[in-house]
Amino acid sequence: MAPPKKILKQQQEIMIDFLEQNVEMAKGIPLGHPTTHEATKQKWITLTSKLNLVEGGDKKAAHGWKRYWFTWRHRCSKKAQNVQKIKTNSPGELHRFLPLDDLEVRVLQLHQEREVSSMPKIEFIKQDSESEPEREQDDEPDFPVKVQIKEMKNRKLSADYNNATVNSTETSTPLPPQWALDLEDRRIAAEERMADALETIASTMRSQEERRSMLDERIADALTAIAGTLQEINTSSQHKHSLNHLPTQAEQESAMKDVIFL
Repeated sequence: MAPPKKILKQQQEIMIDFLEQNVEMAKGIPLGHPTTHEATKQKWITLTSKLNLVEGGDKKAAHGWKRYWFTWRHRCSKKAQNVQKIKTNSPGELHRFLPLDDLEVRVLQLHQEREVSSMPKIEFIKQDSESEPEREQDDEPDFPVKVQIKEMKNRKLSADYNNATVNSTETSTPLPPQWALDLEDRRIAAEERMADALETIASTMRSQEERRSMLDERIADALTAIAGTLQEINTSSQHKHSLNHLPTQAEQESAMKDVIFL
């Protein structure tokens, strides 16, 4: 059996681009929202067709890509929380933690887009120590952070998350307890196992349907052959019966003598 294909970065970029244009797909449809579930389902089908067209990438059904998105979003959120926790409690250990990349930052932005009421203030420090620090505002979705960057001010947004420190004077969203994160992990794992089980059941049913179809064809062929054999036997029997009723040569000569004597 061939190994499963890996989800390519190009597929992740296509997914993020599409979800940024259709935020209700990424967040789910709240009650009273004008967007219907059928419309959202159709959008997932459209996105699935785009993702499955990527050469060399993984192929999934619409529900498979949807499940992958929510799993990816949860992992990015948990990773960002771990970055903040390590930066706060053990700053010296941050170098051992894999930093967030650009796509993961976009996932977090998309995840938090509806929950952010104001943009956090971010402080940038140029590489030149003699120059004055400049203050800019970014649309970071997590919570107010204070960032120091030792490169040019146009550094990518991912560095803002990876080098963030919690500002004690500003309010921040408290991290969820570990048991809640573990519960979410178990829930996602259970959903994945359930989806795999359903796919296995569907595959088994398709296999059984194919076998039954082949069996029906074989039975039909066998019945056709039996019908042909019976027809041949019946024809042969009728022919033999007709031969038995024909007069023999001796009977014909005796009949001719009887005619002559008469």
